[in-house]
Amino acid sequence: MPKAPMSAEMLEQTREKILDTALDIIIDEGFNNLSVRKIASRLGVTATTIYNYYTNKDELNLMIRMRGFEKLHSHLTEGAGDIEDLETRFAAMIRAYVAFGRTYPSYYDIMFNLHTPKYLDYVGTGIEPVARQEKENALRCLSMFMEPIDAYLPAGGEKKRAFVLHQIVRFWSDLHGLVTLCNSRLLHEVLEDVEDFVERRTLELTFQISDLKQRIDRGERLF
Repeated sequence: MPKAPMSAEMLEQTREKILDTALDIIIDEGFNNLSVRKIASRLGVTATTIYNYYTNKDELNLMIRMRGFEKLHSHLTEGAGDIEDLETRFAAMIRAYVAFGRTYPSYYDIMFNLHTPKYLDYVGTGIEPVARQEKENALRCLSMFMEPIDAYLPAGGEKKRAFVLHQIVRFWSDLHGLVTLCNSRLLHEVLEDVEDFVERRTLELTFQISDLKQRIDRGERLF
């Protein structure tokens, strides 16, 4: 008798297993050593089975990254909730970002640390549309930090947007450093109480937003 068709739930579970396995290989061996045959071997299936779900390793890379940014966006959304106060909202999103990075270190690495192809590497190729979708998912996360300041800051125009982007990227670089040093366990080599440091650094990053808010409220010319 022919096999019964797989349910939508089973198909999704198979897709997730393939992505999880591909992610493990990238983390363990690097993107250049990822192959469909290696994934198939780990899962005990044929390479043809993998090709039924994904075109090639570049699509796998992008889908893993897309999945990671979807998880991050979900964390940020849940953290921010309906909070309107700028400082409180940022404090909640900072905690959500740190929690995501520490809970999903493999995803965090492939999204922000590892040398894997990104959107610009795929421009002009057949997979560019998928790469563009992955980049849009990433930018949604960035926008969650930019939009509250953009809305709070008076005036408009390109200079304003450039100023807000600079502030958020500067802020993000500090936040990224915190997560990366935690995940690498380098902080554990030099600090006795890492959790206390993470909490204090989280508060200090929130104070950066508080300081910016106060400067806006004083009517300083910021850009």
